Amino acid sequence: MVSIIIPVYNCENFLTQCIESVFNQTFKDWELILIDDCSTDGSRNIIKKYAEIDSRVKFYFFDCNVGAGLARNKGIEISEMRFIAFLDSDDFWHKDKLKMQIDFMLKNNFSFSYTRFYQLNDREEPTKIILSPKTINAKQLLRNNYIKTLTAIYDTKLLGKVYMPDYRKRQDWGLWFNILEKAKIAHCLPKPLAYYRTSNTTSLSTNKFVLIRENYNFYRLFLKKNILTCTLMMIIFLVVHLRFKAYGFKRL
Repeated sequence: MVSIIIPVYNCENFLTQCIESVFNQTFKDWELILIDDCSTDGSRNIIKKYAEIDSRVKFYFFDCNVGAGLARNKGIEISEMRFIAFLDSDDFWHKDKLKMQIDFMLKNNFSFSYTRFYQLNDREEPTKIILSPKTINAKQLLRNNYIKTLTAIYDTKLLGKVYMPDYRKRQDWGLWFNILEKAKIAHCLPKPLAYYRTSNTTSLSTNKFVLIRENYNFYRLFLKKNILTCTLMMIIFLVVHLRFKAYGFKRL
């Protein structure tokens, strides 16, 4: 019933834990699609090992690095199940994530859903629960990308297969807009069912600069807005995003 798509790039230190969190799901009707984006570490050996263990595991190896968006699109193309779920190779799930979220979608006839999630620090400790909004529409999504990729699931029976835009940055954000063109509203299951690692290797000031640059490019390239509109949208985004970063969580 669920295709789980994991793009992999040089993530051997976390990949086993990620895959094991899928194997440990209480919901068992799944296929796992691992897309290796030309890794140079031991990631491919780990993928092959799990493919030999369980026939539900599929894989595809790129010969050159194409980026996470195109890697996920290859997974969507390969997928054969009704629901498509995303997980990143350095993150992992709560054991009841699929069961609870699929039940939530089927019971309410929701075509697109996401959950809250735990944020881990550099010592692998959950320090926060990110309090994602109850629902999201396209207008709200313009102001902030509230949907974390490892929490999202959509229903191909209701929406068909929906793909990420063909560029390297903010491709998940673009996918949510593509889905919302059909679904109109995304619904949150208000439970923390995933574990998200944050990187502490880049300075806060550099992160802010990259955020501004990438989001501005997203408004220009994906949404096709003019320079003035992009600037206004970027100002609104920063206000909403920084407010959510400051208040949109529960500290543990």
